[in-house]
Amino acid sequence: MRSCFIGIICFFGCCSFAKAEEILDQEIQLPKTRETTYELLNRITDLTGFFFIYDSDVIRNEKKIKFSGGKHTLRQSIYLITQNQNIQIKVMGRHILLYKKEALPSSVSKSVPIINDSLTYVVAKAMVKDAQTQEPIPHVSASIAETGIGTITNQSGEFMLKIPLSDSTQYIQISHVGYNQQIIPVELFRNNPVDIYMQTKIIPLEEVIIGLVNPQKIIREMLNNKPINYQKDPVYFTAFYREGIEKKNTLISLTEAVFQIYKTGFESSANDQVKLLKMRKISNEDEHDSLIVKMRAGIDASLRLDIIKYIPDFLDLSNEPPFIYTKIDMTVTDSSLAHVIAFEQKPGIAEPFYKGELYIDAENSALLAAHFEVDPRYIDKATDIFVLKKPKGVDIKPENASYYVYYKYWNGKYYLNHIRGDVTFKMKKKNILFQPSKSIHIFFEMVVCKIDTCDVKRFPRKESISTRTVFSETKFHYDNRFWDDFNVILPEKELNEAITRISSKIEEME
Repeated sequence: MRSCFIGIICFFGCCSFAKAEEILDQEIQLPKTRETTYELLNRITDLTGFFFIYDSDVIRNEKKIKFSGGKHTLRQSIYLITQNQNIQIKVMGRHILLYKKEALPSSVSKSVPIINDSLTYVVAKAMVKDAQTQEPIPHVSASIAETGIGTITNQSGEFMLKIPLSDSTQYIQISHVGYNQQIIPVELFRNNPVDIYMQTKIIPLEEVIIGLVNPQKIIREMLNNKPINYQKDPVYFTAFYREGIEKKNTLISLTEAVFQIYKTGFESSANDQVKLLKMRKISNEDEHDSLIVKMRAGIDASLRLDIIKYIPDFLDLSNEPPFIYTKIDMTVTDSSLAHVIAFEQKPGIAEPFYKGELYIDAENSALLAAHFEVDPRYIDKATDIFVLKKPKGVDIKPENASYYVYYKYWNGKYYLNHIRGDVTFKMKKKNILFQPSKSIHIFFEMVVCKIDTCDVKRFPRKESISTRTVFSETKFHYDNRFWDDFNVILPEKELNEAITRISSKIEEME
C-alpha cells in the first residue's frame, strides 16, 4: 500500500525541536480558494520550503477543500486544511510529518526492520511519480550515496531499499534524468511506504542552445573525458538480474538471480566475470505449447550494454559514422543540465542500425543515460541476430528491440547502474491460412545494488559462470530465503499478478 505523500520544493536546512516549534508558530498568508488537500499543502510548501508527508488513510489527498484564506500560523493552517484537530505534526529536518498519535499506519508491519541473523535492516519502500502528471516513473535511482548501496524503481515506479541499521542515519538520493533530485532522510521511511513526487526543472531560455551546438562535438568531448569520468580500475558490483519470457501476455518463465560481478575498467581488454550468489526460476506448468523459446546470453548482453566500455557504432566517430546526430533538447539531472542528442541512420541506408537518444552532462561531458532501439523500418532484416535457431515450419520475425542504459555518480566517478532490454517477436506457423500470429516478449534487466572498490581481484575460474549460455538452464541449489539481505528490483504490478496467477513451479535442484 502506498500510504504517504512527499511534497516537492524545499529551501530550509535541518532544525532542532525548539526551532521546529517556532516554525509551526510562524504566520503565513493563504488566499481564499477551493482546492484539493494536495494543492493547499503545496501552497504551504511554496511559502515555507518544507515537504509534507502524510498517511493517505488519514488525509485524503484529492479531497476538495473550501478554504477561507487569511493569515494563520502554520499549525493552524494545517488543521484548517486537513479539517482534523487530532492530527499530530512533527518537523523532521526539511519535512513535516502528519500522522495519528493513537496508532501507527496500517502498513507498519510491511516496513519494520528485517532481522537477518547478525544484521538488522531498515526497509525503505516508495512509489515515485511525476508531480505534474501523477504517473509512476520507472528506472528512478534510489541510493545511499556514501555506501554505494542502491536500487531502481520498477515499471510501476516502485522501489524497496534494504539499508543496514548502521547506515540508517543517512539520506536516500532519488534521481532521474529530467527531474530535480530529492534527498530524503532514511528516518522518514521507517514506518511508512511513501509516495515521492518528482518535479521537472524549468531550464532558463538562455541556457537552451540547440541549433548552434555541434552534437558530434559533444559526443567527442564525452569520449575524450572518459578517463576523468569513469573508472579505470576493476570494481565489484553486487547486482540483481531478472530475465523472462511472455507469450500472448502470459508469463512462460521468469529467472531471477543475485550476482557478484568483477567489472573491469573501461580501458581494459579483459572480460567481466560473474559469480552466481543466488538464483531461482519460476516456470508456467500450464504452458504446453510445443514451441520452446529460450533466451541466450541475456547476462552477456547486460554486461556488453556498458557502452562506455564496449563502444557501439553510434558512439564510434573514428570514421564517417552512418548516423545523423541532432541536439534536440536540454534536460536536468540531479543538479546539472544535460544535452539530449538524437541519432538515426542516414537516408539511403537500408540495414538495421540503432536509433535513439543520448543524455550527456553539459558540465563534465559524462554520458548519463542512453535509450535506443533497432530502427523499426529495418528490424525484419535483423532476424538472424536475435534468432539463433528456428523451429521447423515456423516463421519468426522481430518487431521491436529496445534498450535502456543508465550510469550513476558515486565517489567521484560514474558507474554502470541499470540495464534493460526488451525484444518482441511475431511467430506464425507456415502453410496455415488464417492463423493469427503469436506475440513473444523477451526481457532482461540488471541493476547494480552495491559498489565495492576494496581489494578487488578476479574470481577463480571454478567460481565464475559462463555469461553466454541459456542462463535459465543453469543448475543451482534453491534457497527459500532467496531475497535475504539483498536489494532487488521489485516486480511491477502486472508481473507480480502474472506470477500469482500461473500454476508455478520453483525448481529445486539438489
